[in-house]
Amino acid sequence: MNPPSSSSARAETPGSGATLAPRSLDAGAGASWWGEAWSIFRAAPFEWIGVVVIYVIVSVVLTFVPVVGGLAGTVFAPVFAGGVMLGCDGLARGQPLSVGCLFEGFRGRHFAPLMVLGLIWLGVLAVIALVVVGGTLLALGPGGVAALMRAANSMTFDFASVDYATLFSAGMTFAALSAIALVLVAIAASAYWFAPALVVLNNEPPIAALRMSFVASWVNVGAFLLYGLIGIGLAVAASIPVLLGWLVLGPMTAASVYASWRTVFGRAA
Repeated sequence: MNPPSSSSARAETPGSGATLAPRSLDAGAGASWWGEAWSIFRAAPFEWIGVVVIYVIVSVVLTFVPVVGGLAGTVFAPVFAGGVMLGCDGLARGQPLSVGCLFEGFRGRHFAPLMVLGLIWLGVLAVIALVVVGGTLLALGPGGVAALMRAANSMTFDFASVDYATLFSAGMTFAALSAIALVLVAIAASAYWFAPALVVLNNEPPIAALRMSFVASWVNVGAFLLYGLIGIGLAVAASIPVLLGWLVLGPMTAASVYASWRTVFGRAA
């Protein structure tokens, strides 16, 4: 069974975002994205599973590279995502899916803007982490930090020397900052969601793609809420059989991003 036909024709010249306005969809669209994702997966199940396996292997290998490995994984994430979006778009237009689509973002003119997206995303995560950790350390104060360092370097913990008021204050500060961080990550994720697809399928520059993605996500917040609720249920179900369900849910999640782009930004061919 072929997936729904793409309603987009890739732009031949870089877009400016001036004429590409996001559509506002009903909340039920969030469910339809999962339905279309299942159709896309069924069109090439073995190839999709191959994409997941290779991506996991690459990610694991990067974790073993000291210091830069984890950073590279974050920076390259939108490059891989861009390749998968190209694979989804080709499949929707009747072309066969290749496992090599995972690396399509590394080729041609899309590589640089996708890398910019990755660097921006890395910077956002770094700033959020610094805010949470820095705020907690400030709440602890020099004495609290020194006490924690001594405890970390010692085999024993002297409970009598603990300033529980300071520790409680630091814990509350950490909890509050973590809640703020989650909100900031959600805002940043809304700017990132459509961005790789907009770069590779609409030829939008990185900043314009982030801006357009942010607007589109919040215009369709109802659809995203339903999408997220369904996604949580699917994630639980996929995790029960020793995470094997993610061999299906992983590709479906990527395909659902394409489905959301197609319904929100896709132009009639």
